[in-house]
Amino acid sequence: MLSRTLYTTLLYATSPLIFSLLLKTKKGKPPVGDRWKEFVGITPELVQTQQPIWIHAVSVGEVIAATPIIKALQQQYPELPLLITTTTSTGAERVVALPGNIEHRYFPADYPCAVKQFISRMQPSLCLIMETELWPNMLTICKDESIPTIVVNARLSEKSQHKYLRFKSLFSAPLQTLTHILCQDENDQRRFKTLGLNQAQLSVSGTVKFDIQFSDSIINNGLSLRQQLGQQRPVVIASSTHKGEDEIVLAAFENVKKQHPNAVLILVPRHPERFDNVTDLCSAKFPETQRRSQATTTDDLSNVDVYVGDSMGEMPVLLAASDICFMGGSLIGDKVGGHNLLEPAALSKACITGPSYFNFADVTAQLLNCEGVAVVNDAQELANKINTLISQPEMAVTMGKQAKQVVEKNKGALDKIMHTLTHYIDQNINQRSDQTAKQNNIK
Repeated sequence: MLSRTLYTTLLYATSPLIFSLLLKTKKGKPPVGDRWKEFVGITPELVQTQQPIWIHAVSVGEVIAATPIIKALQQQYPELPLLITTTTSTGAERVVALPGNIEHRYFPADYPCAVKQFISRMQPSLCLIMETELWPNMLTICKDESIPTIVVNARLSEKSQHKYLRFKSLFSAPLQTLTHILCQDENDQRRFKTLGLNQAQLSVSGTVKFDIQFSDSIINNGLSLRQQLGQQRPVVIASSTHKGEDEIVLAAFENVKKQHPNAVLILVPRHPERFDNVTDLCSAKFPETQRRSQATTTDDLSNVDVYVGDSMGEMPVLLAASDICFMGGSLIGDKVGGHNLLEPAALSKACITGPSYFNFADVTAQLLNCEGVAVVNDAQELANKINTLISQPEMAVTMGKQAKQVVEKNKGALDKIMHTLTHYIDQNINQRSDQTAKQNNIK
């Protein structure tokens, strides 16, 4: 039985390990630098004096998911500043690029003193947590400080559910402090209920990731890259691959090249620190390997066999340049559980995944039901499926259209999320107005 007191004691005891992980500089990722103090709550004052809405998004993926919500909040409440926290430097980089009245800070580690100091300096009026980043001390302190806390786009896989149940003595009370949880689907809602949350705390909004939109510049950049690679060449992308998976993809692509010599593979490793090693793997099998970071927009890439996507935040561009998408994290057992197929689906790409996709089971199930995705079990099956789709382009087009229909059918989560957020934000604004009026009357 792990109580919050024991949990906090263990946090302090393992501080050297925690900070070595937080501050470790990884190849391909920007360093935290002098901002390491923010992890212990020593956070610079905000430029804005008005209480901000605090949005916590762990890393790049969560920041991307939060972007439609951020834009909607800016449109509806232009006078309210937004404070966005991330844990990773790549997430921070993404936030800094966002326009508008936004400030970034690193999320403090879950030490009570760090969280209290952070909240004391930032004075947030409301806290929005993207997906499922739940820290016992942070939730408890938000409740103590009367800060409404809402989990947005919340998902809870069976694996995560079992972890929370295992440590129910630690999470039971903090979870009760949550103001509301906007779940992605009914399965997520059901799993959250097993953790002791009551129905009033839960609702289903759908996932905001279905409300995905791509700018004209992303589409145009993708089309430009396709032109460089060769307009008539079949382009396959292996997206978000993990260690041990690149070899499987390359083995499959060797097979594909035998039937379709002009095919090109865009290989995008999930983690930047693997860019160099993956490039070496590709070059060993395909001498005509090109890194995106070393190419220009005017280079002739028509002889390239493998194009390594070693840049950050450009996945939509690379997807837009492709015909077929294999989603990584799905062919290495249950280590990862797949990645989100919604971006390629929204771009009408024929999708392929391995058998392990438990992290996105609902989305993948919907795509399977409409034949918008194919499941393969190994390199040979992957090669066979790619070969079939290249040989029968009309099949690939049909798969892409069916995948896009799933995305279109599920749109609308943003409106539901904003309806709930508006209720709490307006309530908070009215409460502060009443408090100000009372203080003025006393004076």
